[in-house]
Amino acid sequence: MTDWERCLAIGILAAYFLFDFFDNRRVKDEREELIRLRSLEFAHKASLATLAALALAYVFFPTIDVQLVILALIASSLYSEIAAKVFYRWKL
Repeated sequence: MTDWERCLAIGILAAYFLFDFFDNRRVKDEREELIRLRSLEFAHKASLATLAALALAYVFFPTIDVQLVILALIASSLYSEIAAKVFYRWKL
């Protein structure tokens, strides 16, 4: 793994944990629980779709660096949850 990939992975994780830290400080009520459950469901579906797309891409282009595939899957999992929480808080 190159230096820029390590920095990108650390940045992805740091941004997620920073968001999670401030998100956990919110008041927990029924609305927040609904938002949490819906965002986790969306993150799960987005992760599966990303995994399928990356697997398909890896079948047709086997020269793709596997570490980049894993990094894309991790980023998709974490940021789809954040995006869903922001969207559902705005929508509900």
